[in-house]
Amino acid sequence: MNQKKKIALAGGGYCLYAPRFPRYFEAPGFADEACIANAIVPSVFFLAFLEGTTPLSLRCTKVDTENGKAVLTYEDAGGLKVVEHRFVTQDDRFVSELALHNTSKAEREITIVLWTTTDPEGEPVSLEGDSFRIRRMIKTTGADVPADILYSNPGTKGARCLQGFFCEGGSDRPDYEETPWFELAALPTPRAKRPLEKPSPIVAGSRVYAGLFRTLGLKGGGKAEQRFEANVTFKGKKVNFRARRPDAKDENGWQAFWDKVPRFSCDDKAMERVVRHRFELLYLLRQPHGAGAFGSPAVCEGNGDLHQPTSFSTPAIIREARWLQDPALARGCLKVFFDNLLHNGQVPGRVHMSGLESADFYHADWGGGFEALDAIHPDKATKKAVLVPMQRYVKWLANNRDPEGSGLTDIVNHFEARQEFSRRYAVIDPKADRAVEFEEQFRLKGIDASVFRYRLVKWLHAVAEEIQEKAMANRFLAEVEVILDTIRRKMWDEKAGLFMDLDPKSRRKTNVRAAVGFYPLATDIPNAKQVDKMIDLLGNRQEFWSKYPVPSIAVSDSTFDPAGRWKGTRKDAPWNGRTWPGVNCHILEGLTYWAERGNKKAGRLATKLLESTIKMLSGDLEGDQTPNSLEHYNPETGLGSRYRGIDMSLNAFVLDNVFRVACGFAIRFGEVQDDPIGDTIDFRLQGMPLGNKVYDVERKGGKLKVSQQ
Repeated sequence: MNQKKKIALAGGGYCLYAPRFPRYFEAPGFADEACIANAIVPSVFFLAFLEGTTPLSLRCTKVDTENGKAVLTYEDAGGLKVVEHRFVTQDDRFVSELALHNTSKAEREITIVLWTTTDPEGEPVSLEGDSFRIRRMIKTTGADVPADILYSNPGTKGARCLQGFFCEGGSDRPDYEETPWFELAALPTPRAKRPLEKPSPIVAGSRVYAGLFRTLGLKGGGKAEQRFEANVTFKGKKVNFRARRPDAKDENGWQAFWDKVPRFSCDDKAMERVVRHRFELLYLLRQPHGAGAFGSPAVCEGNGDLHQPTSFSTPAIIREARWLQDPALARGCLKVFFDNLLHNGQVPGRVHMSGLESADFYHADWGGGFEALDAIHPDKATKKAVLVPMQRYVKWLANNRDPEGSGLTDIVNHFEARQEFSRRYAVIDPKADRAVEFEEQFRLKGIDASVFRYRLVKWLHAVAEEIQEKAMANRFLAEVEVILDTIRRKMWDEKAGLFMDLDPKSRRKTNVRAAVGFYPLATDIPNAKQVDKMIDLLGNRQEFWSKYPVPSIAVSDSTFDPAGRWKGTRKDAPWNGRTWPGVNCHILEGLTYWAERGNKKAGRLATKLLESTIKMLSGDLEGDQTPNSLEHYNPETGLGSRYRGIDMSLNAFVLDNVFRVACGFAIRFGEVQDDPIGDTIDFRLQGMPLGNKVYDVERKGGKLKVSQQ
């Protein structure tokens, strides 16, 4: 199986079919893993085609995609052709629409069987005549998901529910021969609509087989259509959600979404592909409001175990979603976290449908994300809605991550800055990498965490001023001045030419050259002399300017490893030398900030860094034209973390940097301004939102043209 040939299906509900390591995606149905909210299930359902009681051997001959659906063609040796349209709807239905064609002259009777397996715990499977239902609290590492799944063959009569079986053994393969019905002379059906009775005792590791079937007669040359689906709803403690049925002409919300997406074209086809892919990720990973803790729409960080909104990545997602014409998604991403603020003022690290975890926390650039959103979609109502919760969060940071009032912000374990397995922490605590939970293990004044706090407080000062909250604005202003002065004085290392973390016990800098030390570039914290030294260090091939920059730690560091190995073991998320697109985007923003202020070297580096980042994301380095969004990349080869299976990671704001650096325009004071900072490309961006208007922005022959639609 080629990892680059994956498929991902979603409809803007709470379900996603984007298996990390697909094995059976060429088998009919949904045979690989799927995400139901933040829970991962090994499969949804399988489909088999029988003639009599004998399963047919269908061969997948073609795989296409069409309007957000996977289209697979199957054929057997006897002339049966089946075309499957596989998709996920807006109301969380996993759907297989089948078009059968008997290309032979002989009449054939085909039985289609849908089946699945589940564990024997909890509520028994409900056998409902022509369908069956499974209700479960699906166990996860976070909050469990209360799922109610109805499996059916809607639209036509004639489907029959199969008698369920409790079985020991078996695998997760889509092989009908493993089912308990295979060796029976006829497909058994229950006598009446009733729950499946649970025998006793049940051996640990047993599974329940449940299914339904539909028999069709196909004359020579005959055709038929059938639809099989698993409809997921949510009902449990604090959760009671059933989505409204979508328009039958746009069940997966494909057309509705892309009607509100700006259309980007340029001569650089790799960049063009990357831009479209970023919007595709928003389409696939968005979630609606209404279920449990989701009082606002949101966007998940990725597929697999990242399929939930995460505070670390959400500010970057806001900056991607702000380019959509409808601001509801970007605003919802902001509100879903601050509407779910914990009682003490802490922002939850992740939002689950049925609960939050009090220990789960990440430092994040909320100020940068909120300010960027307001530049394109200004809205006083949103500001008023989140200002007080954000003030509570700032107070929590001061009390819990800066108890001594230094103006700098503490990181207390190697997870909460989302940069685990790094010498940043090992110099403070040699056992820092052994942590498995979000508990305090050490105290480190983090440069990234301190910059994020500074940006948030500075932006909240501007918001409070705008909505006439003078007392609040004055408090924010006083805090801004303290943080700014302290970062400048205590975290700058003149010899290294970089900002560094601080050990609060020794009050000394850690002497670890990490890429986050460049984050102050995006602010007014450094002076011009410091900026020059930082840019020189960034461009140094012996330190940070690798072939595919920027590695998360300097090449000269004793722990640097481009292959992601930490103490001899390749890690899922190593921060000792891999190139992370999220870090690149923060550094690109910083280079842009100073290029706008006349630093020509910053402009040149920004252009080169964006080119390198696009190469990694475009698929060109793999000899393919399929864009990717992997978590991290090798700084020497530019190849990404395919081994993770996470290829839908939204933790970087790529669109901002493409439009600002490559296209050369800026959004300021409610208008589009022509402000190239380096070499620009000719491009066309149709349908770009700004305020309550939509514009076409085009550069041709070096000249920028902006026109309102």
